[in-house]
Amino acid sequence: MPERLKVGVIGCGNIFNLAHKPALKAMRKTVKVVAVMDIDEEAAKKAGKELNAKALTNLDEFLEQDMDVVEILTPTYTHADLTIKALKAGKHVIVEKPIALTVEEAEKMIKEAEQQGLKLFVGHVRRFDKRWRQIKDVIKSRNILPMQIRKTEVQHLPFPADYWYWDESKSGGVVIDLGVHVTDFLRWFFESEPIEVFAIGKAIRGEARVNKTYDHVVMFIKFEGDKTGIAEVSWSYPLPAKYGVFYHHLDIIGKNGRIRYTPLDTPVVGVVKSTFEMPRFSPMLSTFPEAFEAELRHFFECIRSDCEPVVTAKDALIALYIAEKARESIRKGEPVKLEVM
Repeated sequence: MPERLKVGVIGCGNIFNLAHKPALKAMRKTVKVVAVMDIDEEAAKKAGKELNAKALTNLDEFLEQDMDVVEILTPTYTHADLTIKALKAGKHVIVEKPIALTVEEAEKMIKEAEQQGLKLFVGHVRRFDKRWRQIKDVIKSRNILPMQIRKTEVQHLPFPADYWYWDESKSGGVVIDLGVHVTDFLRWFFESEPIEVFAIGKAIRGEARVNKTYDHVVMFIKFEGDKTGIAEVSWSYPLPAKYGVFYHHLDIIGKNGRIRYTPLDTPVVGVVKSTFEMPRFSPMLSTFPEAFEAELRHFFECIRSDCEPVVTAKDALIALYIAEKARESIRKGEPVKLEVM
């Protein structure tokens, strides 16, 4: 394996510009971005210029490039097809979460990676955020023994009704897109498997109602060992700042203690100009940018050293499975059993 890994990037939009581009720039000594691709030629050219990489709009031409690993930073409904094509072309793959739109697609991706003898990583970046890692360390060191965890992740989705996020056939809706962060988080913190989920969904904003989807979902998840997870995810919070203010709340009740953490990614201060603004500590809303760099450094090291990542494609599959079953529970209006193999 060469000292500098050769990286290709598919998708030069929001998550690329806010998170992956600065992370890749910070790692120039160990990785070289050789090609970027986007169906939007201007976006590809801009990214190529900033990373000193070849800019392409054709997938076949992109996959012909000499690369060790491909990053897939595109809308959810494209993940499975792009990942399988990249694996067939002999590239390791890093794909943004959710791993795919459906469990069935995710299973095909994992199977293809196994057949090709290549690595498939999924960007569950919460696991690389120092805040959550430190809290998890405290749980261990203080022997908290969590029995109930409530995790809230809410925002005002800033995109119009015709944007792909609002289309369940493309994003899976809030319960999939944002929900997988929380379902993975709960399983990670409990260190046990889910056995049942009951979920309630609401369509609060007009964008949700016109797309016949939910923008606010609460999940009640039973885990082995009589543990309970409560997950609240929302795109409906009516906050004015650009991208909305992303708000977290974490409440852990254990046999030997309690941990409560409510980070605000904005300071409690307003700036009045022509409009009212709430400056943020982090442009990434929910995650500090260094977490993406830590995530990518870890994944690249796993390729070099041929080791297992701290979050596996199977972990991502299970996070999606819980969220998918939560959506089924909303539709049925009753709890749904989970069977994690």
